[in-house]
Amino acid sequence: MMEPTDRKRAARAMAMELRGSIAEELREERSRAACEGAKQWLGQAWPGCSSMMLYMPFRSELDVRPLIEWGWRSGIAVIVPRCLPEQRFMELYRIHSWNDVHAGAYGIMEPDPSRVPRCGEQFMPDVVFVPGLAFDRQGGRLGYGGGYYDRFYDRLHGLSMKLERSMPLWIGCGYEAQLVAEVPMEEHDARLGAIMTEQGISLTGNARTNPQA
Repeated sequence: MMEPTDRKRAARAMAMELRGSIAEELREERSRAACEGAKQWLGQAWPGCSSMMLYMPFRSELDVRPLIEWGWRSGIAVIVPRCLPEQRFMELYRIHSWNDVHAGAYGIMEPDPSRVPRCGEQFMPDVVFVPGLAFDRQGGRLGYGGGYYDRFYDRLHGLSMKLERSMPLWIGCGYEAQLVAEVPMEEHDARLGAIMTEQGISLTGNARTNPQA
């Protein structure tokens, strides 16, 4: 029987190949549809949303840039992480335009700290949009193995307890083709409160990350 880490390694290789096999024009079309669905969902289910954390899309990830631009137009604070590889840690910054980002760790676009200030230590976004290789309907997420988002989740969870606030809603972002029956998970892995694909946003019912719970 394979160990969890071995199962994850094998699942990552398969998921990376599958996502990369989706034609670029289809990825663009499905990304636009996913972002349009997210705009509508946030407007209806969460009209009071004032801040959202998003990732800068890399390679074949679902492209959330239309959602970022909608956030700017709507007055919602757009928060983007900056990775610190030495500490395996993410810092948060609010960006106001594409001029506020540049190529950073791993070649991924990230906030330019010389242009925008870092968010305070006690800042918590209302919603966190999370990239990944595969997702399941129970809130499972297969990441890239760096543990950045798992550690960030733990940090936010500790902060939510300290401030007596609800956890932000964590939304996994991917194409419908990235959904699997079950993602191999370990105890320390963060679970998602919702999944976003070109078919819309669906809640997982995971009480730990669902602010309606």
